[in-house]
Amino acid sequence: MYLCMVLTYAGLFMYMLSLNLGYESSNIGHSLGVKEFMHRFGYEVSPGNWVIRAQDQQILSAAAAAGLGSATIVTGFLSDFFGRRKVIILGCLVCFAGIFTQYYAKSIMMLFAGKLVSSLGYGLGHAIGPVLVAEIAPVRFRGVCLSLVNVMIALGQWCNALAVYFCQSKTSDMAWRIPVITQVIFPSILLLVGVPFLPESPSWLIFRDRIDDAAKSLRAFNGNDYDTETAIAIVYAALEEERRLEESNSKAKWIETAQGTNRRRTLLSCMGFVCQQLVGASFISGYMAYFFVLAGVQNPFGISQMVYSVQLLGNMCSWPLVERVGRRPIMLYGMVFMTATLLVIGGVSTVHGQTALKVVVSLMTIWGFVYQMTAGAVVFAISGETPTPRLRQKTFALNVMIANLLSTAVVMVLPYLMNSDKANLGGKIAFIFFGPSVPCCIYLYFCLPEMKGRNVAELEEMYQKQLPARMFAGYQCDITGVEGVLSGIKESKV
Repeated sequence: MYLCMVLTYAGLFMYMLSLNLGYESSNIGHSLGVKEFMHRFGYEVSPGNWVIRAQDQQILSAAAAAGLGSATIVTGFLSDFFGRRKVIILGCLVCFAGIFTQYYAKSIMMLFAGKLVSSLGYGLGHAIGPVLVAEIAPVRFRGVCLSLVNVMIALGQWCNALAVYFCQSKTSDMAWRIPVITQVIFPSILLLVGVPFLPESPSWLIFRDRIDDAAKSLRAFNGNDYDTETAIAIVYAALEEERRLEESNSKAKWIETAQGTNRRRTLLSCMGFVCQQLVGASFISGYMAYFFVLAGVQNPFGISQMVYSVQLLGNMCSWPLVERVGRRPIMLYGMVFMTATLLVIGGVSTVHGQTALKVVVSLMTIWGFVYQMTAGAVVFAISGETPTPRLRQKTFALNVMIANLLSTAVVMVLPYLMNSDKANLGGKIAFIFFGPSVPCCIYLYFCLPEMKGRNVAELEEMYQKQLPARMFAGYQCDITGVEGVLSGIKESKV
């Protein structure tokens, strides 16, 4: 029961704009299969065969990339100055402006402007949510709470697919405008229901010596009986050296993410998102409906509903696994399985016919299930736990920025690989993702440590001692530092 409450709290209050991310990121791929959208923004290459110019698809993809990239850059500065909570509120307001601009769009450039603004808005919330959850969530539920962000992204993709499915038969621009305007539901819920109860980051409050406020924030997420003194002591122990650096340098700097032991932590944190993109997440999750349309799948949007529901189920399956099995085996074995499946998908796609097409659709469904259960979910736990608390926001912003750049590169190339007037590779695109996925698996095997059940002080100790990845799981940490800080807090109250 308590776990359900924590998950609802995290999803409703902190990840709602990540739902917008999933919705918006899949909207391009789904809209490309809607006739009215194609008639408005595309051209006819043969009788009855309409496509959107590859350049125009690139422009729309660039809008999302530019907005999300800008959000990751400014989020660190805004959150350090104003706090995490106010940045989420700002993100909701910016989202509204972008969504309404898209709704009234009559040209590709108007769509570009709307997507640019809305992606900036949901980017602010997406860059903040996992950081805030990592700072508040109980250690025993931290992995589950962090993996929930991918549930919200997958749920957003499914919601978009449902909206397009029910509107595709309309014979006016409302066939694609309704799926756009329905995005306002999510930031509206967050502003009206979530924001009044949204706690501020306890780490941000501790940085500013607002200990009582930090305790209230921890109790808001963990309950009134939560031992806030010990939790604050753990944060203090992990931040003791960081606070000295802050006093000498005024505040955390971006260059620190690439210095000393932080270099290793930043690389580990970023590689999870790199693996997601190189294994083909943007293709199979984002352009799946469009692929089905081009491949001649009957009822492509109906099949997409089934695939997205399977993906959502896969993400839910990750909840009991992330704390029982651990981050390392889930990420590593999931990547190995998906890499092998890509090779099979590419091979089957060299065979023509309805039987081969059905096999490809089935394999893509299985791939999506495994992706959401493994790399799609656990990477947010890894990226939330790995950075030092003082640099967590900047490191996660860097993660999103790198993932966004890679995703942009992928979606810029996909139209040329998929469109019927271009390469028209179909499922053979899987071969392209198979190549870079192999070194990703090798890197994870040798470099990814297990961080299950570790608090921030324990992780700080292990990284400072430069332990090899294989030694993390069984290492016994020295907790005297935490006990000393706890004693100091109690004595100061006396």
